[in-house]
Amino acid sequence: MNIRIATHQDLNELYGLWCELMNEHQAFNPVFGYNTASEFQLKRVLRGRLAENNTRVFVVQGRYGLLGMLIATYQIGNHGMHYFRRGYIAETVVQQAHRRHGLGRGLFNAAKTWLTAQGADHLELQVAVANPAGLHFWESLGFAPTTYHMVHLLPKNPEE
Repeated sequence: MNIRIATHQDLNELYGLWCELMNEHQAFNPVFGYNTASEFQLKRVLRGRLAENNTRVFVVQGRYGLLGMLIATYQIGNHGMHYFRRGYIAETVVQQAHRRHGLGRGLFNAAKTWLTAQGADHLELQVAVANPAGLHFWESLGFAPTTYHMVHLLPKNPEE
């Protein structure tokens, strides 16, 4: 297993992994839906994440391409809080065919090492409540719920 930091040359494969993640999550909640015709705009967001100084995109490099990714961001919050140096984990996915082989755990460990070196005093993430496999994975790594991130979908504007 070769875990490394993604580069701009990985953009197309990162986009493919991101789409796999969103395609799975659409079954959990419609908020995860995306416009497949908006590839340029969605890739622009990924390019921006690759360029952020406080963010790293970790990938698992397989023989023929990327097998997974995890986006980690270091953020400094309110100094009045006991824990204010946050490591945030987002967009974590391993290709379906390569799951349950330790790749996700390897991605997490690489991100945790980097975030700790940046000064993080705690790690946060969001996982879909309707995703029992994801909940079990993160709980096995020591994560526990503290709040519920809730969504209320509003009617769409017909002009969009």
